[in-house]
Order: sequence, then structure tokens, then C-alpha cells
Amino acid sequence: MLEAPKRGLPVLRRICLVAILTLAACAPRGELAMLDGPAAETREVFVGTTRGPDRITGAEYGDSRSEKLHLLRFKIAVPPERETGDIAYPTIHSKPDPKHDFLLAERQSYAARGAFDADLSTALARNGNEAIVFVHGYNVNFAEGLYRVAQLGEDFALPGVLVHYSWPSQAHVMGYAYDRDSALFARDGFEELLQSLQRAGARKITIVAHSMGSALTMETLRQIRISGQDALMNRISGVVLVSPDIDIDLFRAQAQKVQPLPQPFILFTSKKDMALRLSTLISREKARLGLVEDVTKLADLKLTVIDTAAFNTGDGHFNIGESPALIKLLQATGRVAAVLEAEQDGHQDLTSAMIITVQNTTHIILRPLGG
Repeated sequence: MLEAPKRGLPVLRRICLVAILTLAACAPRGELAMLDGPAAETREVFVGTTRGPDRITGAEYGDSRSEKLHLLRFKIAVPPERETGDIAYPTIHSKPDPKHDFLLAERQSYAARGAFDADLSTALARNGNEAIVFVHGYNVNFAEGLYRVAQLGEDFALPGVLVHYSWPSQAHVMGYAYDRDSALFARDGFEELLQSLQRAGARKITIVAHSMGSALTMETLRQIRISGQDALMNRISGVVLVSPDIDIDLFRAQAQKVQPLPQPFILFTSKKDMALRLSTLISREKARLGLVEDVTKLADLKLTVIDTAAFNTGDGHFNIGESPALIKLLQATGRVAAVLEAEQDGHQDLTSAMIITVQNTTHIILRPLGG
């Protein structure tokens, strides 16, 4: 006799999806707003974006895809009254609050690539010719990604020039498939931005990519290596993938083409990452890199895998940027400095951690100080 099909799991999946998507849809979205008056403190951010106008609102940098890389520079006013890890920004429903919200203090668009490269070169010369490039993830609009770069730069006191690559995410919780296609579409634009950094004189380029932005980053690095741009690859002095939303088998295939991987090459993961759990429900793909617990699957690759599950904040999808305790730990141990300075022994300062080495991969399980 044939067994009746098991319907419990699909029903449960649908219920969970509806609940999570409903909550996400209610969250206010970030908006660009100018500061009215002088800023006490600012962070300068250079931006390259392949976003075109928003298909619904017509906003200049929205969810449509632009074959042209648009180049900009911003100064972001950092709000004086906020806690470490907090990021607040104006929304369409609220009036800008300069005490608590990240706001724009200055904005410049570049019609010519040469002018952008010249200003970037000047900024690099003032900052040791080092650059930190942030690539946002799924369901992020232009303003949110821009403010996030400033928040990370401020909370971690990041050295070097801050650069943001903004790719055309739909910025909607139901836009997962659109965003996956956009991440592939955006590879050439990211390569162009890295080439601008090379021309402008950057000697050290550290890439920090979040979530689906990690997939975009790996595809771009693969593309650069295959095209024989070794001089550009040699400028990349470190890669940090935060909660990477990539299938493990796909990551391995990408990494084999990129070899040798830029060093250090670091993955921040959490087995409690609810956003990646949701990703597995949507895609029905279980082996996401940001959820990895068994590093033997990666052992032949020269990586450092850092488990942040003990510091889960919110949905656990961006602990490194949102957990005050984790930010404090990383600041205290010098982990961030080690990453940015490409020190291979930086993990020795992580006194509140369990450290396991499996072949070429180092697995660090972080714990709260005193834990």
C-alpha cells in the first residue's frame, strides 16, 4: 500500500515563511536625508553602484539594474547619541533626528571616472594607501548599505578609506530570486570599482562582504583571477565574508579558481543565523556557508572560520556589526587590526575562544569575555 504523502513539513514551512516575511515587511526602510547644520563627526565613503532608478518610486539609486557604474562620494554624519552596534536612519515615516540618526553631511556625484579616481587617490594618500570595501547583502536599499559602512567604520575605528559597492538589491523580503540574479549581474561593476582603487594607488584592499554580497564577491574574485589580473589580485590584502549566503559546494568551486586565496581569508558564521535558516527554506538548499559547523568540508582551503553564535543579536545574521559584546571583544583582542593588517597570527590574541586547526583551516569558536 502506498503511504500518504507527508504534508506536515510543507505546511510548517509555509507557516514559518508567512510569519517571518510578515514581520520583515513591517520594518521601516532607510532613506537618504541631508543633515540640517554642521556635523560634529563624519565618515567619508566613496561609492560605486550599479543601481538604476527605483522601478516604483523613481528614486535615483533603486532596484533597477544599470550597466553603467555610477560613482559618488559622501560624508556621513555620525549621530552622537547611540550605542555601539546601533544603526538608526531616517525613514519615510519619521523626521531626521541628528542626535540618533545617520545622515548625509555632504554628497558628490562624478560624471567622469578620472575625477573620481583623482579624489580617491588623494584620500588614499592621506590614509596609508589602504582601503576597506564593503559589499552589502540581500534585501538592502542604497541608504541602508551606505549608512552601514559608516557605522562599521566608526564602531571599529577602521583605518584606510571606506568604499562601498552598492549592487541592485530589490530591497524587499520577497525579492530573493531577483537579488540572486542581481548579484551575478553586478560582477562587472564590482570589478570596475576594484580597478579604480588599483589605478588610484591602493596598496592594500580589504573586502568585507555580507550575506549574498559574499556570493557576488567570490564570483568577482573568480572573474579577476581567470582574466589574468594578478596585479589587481595582489592588491587584495584580505577578504572577510560575514554570514555568507553561498552553497558550500559552490564556494569550494569558486575558491579553487581564485587560488591562492587572498590572506587572511575569514568567514564569520553562526549556527543560530535565522536569516540563513530562512534562506534554506526559500531555496531548499541546506548547505549554506554561513551556517557551517563542520569545517572538515573546507579543510583543504586556507581559511579562518569564526563562529559568533555565542553573540547572537536579533536574527543572528550580522553579529559582527550589531552585537556590542562581540564588537568589544574584537576591539579588545586586536582581531580587526589583525585582519586589516593581514597578520596571519592574529587569532593568538583571541583569549576568549576555542581554537581548532583542521589541515589548512583554523576554526575559532568565540565566547563572551569571562565565559
